[in-house]
Amino acid sequence: MLDRVTKTLKKYKMLTQGEKVVLGVSGGADSIAMLYALNELIEYGLELIVAHLNHGIRGDEAKRDSDLVKETAKSLGLTFVYGEVDTLEYREKSGLSLEDAARTLRYKFFDQVLAKHYATKLATAHTLDDQAETVLMRLIRGSGSRGLSGIPPVSNNIVRPLIDTSRTEIEKYLKAKNISWINDSTNESKEFLRNKIRHDLLPELESYNPQIKETLSRTADILRSEEEFITTEAHKHFDNVFSLNKLELVGNLNNYRNIEKTLRFSLIRLAIKKLNSSLKNISSTHIVSADDFLLSESTSGEIELPEDTIIAKGYNTFLLTRKAALQREFSYVIQSPGKWSFPEFEVEVLILKTDTLDESNESVACFDLGTVDFPIEVRSFLPGDRFSPLGMTSSKKLQDYFTDIKFPKFLRSRVPIFISKDEIMWLGGIRIDDRFKVKEKKNEVLMIKLIRPNWS
Repeated sequence: MLDRVTKTLKKYKMLTQGEKVVLGVSGGADSIAMLYALNELIEYGLELIVAHLNHGIRGDEAKRDSDLVKETAKSLGLTFVYGEVDTLEYREKSGLSLEDAARTLRYKFFDQVLAKHYATKLATAHTLDDQAETVLMRLIRGSGSRGLSGIPPVSNNIVRPLIDTSRTEIEKYLKAKNISWINDSTNESKEFLRNKIRHDLLPELESYNPQIKETLSRTADILRSEEEFITTEAHKHFDNVFSLNKLELVGNLNNYRNIEKTLRFSLIRLAIKKLNSSLKNISSTHIVSADDFLLSESTSGEIELPEDTIIAKGYNTFLLTRKAALQREFSYVIQSPGKWSFPEFEVEVLILKTDTLDESNESVACFDLGTVDFPIEVRSFLPGDRFSPLGMTSSKKLQDYFTDIKFPKFLRSRVPIFISKDEIMWLGGIRIDDRFKVKEKKNEVLMIKLIRPNWS
């Protein structure tokens, strides 16, 4: 087993000479074997810190586990760090499953130990069996290639030295050295999908292929390599499709549609991860549905994803945002010339000579000074709004005008509408009202400069 662990460390470049490593040790066969194996690898000269967390779930059994880990660390002359949490209480507060709540608290504890002891790596005892179980579990839940790539051998500062080692090899190693370990009773409970797979599904699959665990692990390796390549390629296209506006992502639909299908899937994942910092609860079904929606012939619409995420599209634009942030309502007052700052945008109002104007900038609008009175109201779009677009003498509903210029529905509530004397004078950044245009270029004019609203 030591040879296999050594090969794994070298294959994935997990550890370097003299590193300080925190070991997550539960007391089970896998983590105890990892502890002894890494301690035996004298050539690495590692400084090992044994970290054990009591999840507060199993009462006396948990104390038995912590006592074993503590005594094992002491017998090997290693630093032991103990932590205790109330997983059941955290599950109630967070709304997570018991398994997810325990995992979240566990890694939070490990992060604290890493920081306190200035350690560079965290080693966890995931095995070949864990890898096979994970691949099957994600296949059942409908994961795509990313999920089916399984548990990465190295993930940031987390390394998994036993990822190529089977549980059978581990128990053989421990028995040969007469090393004790604890059997966690929760590993037998079929309340968890992983345990059902371990005790029921995998034995059945082994009757078809005795090497099924190795096969699944090898498949995960292949898919991981392919996924890494696809993700790298997707990153190259990201800036051509998406632009970041505060906490949202605006996409160019034509550019998105011109990308190959596999890369599109990866782009959506990258965008969701950038928005939410994770892909929690996002399955391959969600990714495919989002892609189908963006490719559909409908000119506008919305699709909801987990974690309050929504994708809205209109004509050649689409948006990834939080559902609560999709529609905006605002109303502000500009009392006089000067600089005005609002949550959604900034405005600069000046009185200038006409010959100083820059009429090529759509964020700048000029108005006949005699047509405008202060205060100027700036608000969001309301049903029934009308204005007379520059060059037209008759009024038009804003809703119809937005449709004419193919302005996406999901962005309409974000357009700052400037109003004077109860009449719309400017659709900020889009078009002024004909009644407020500059009529005599020799006179002073009112210039309003809109510092980019976040829909632009």
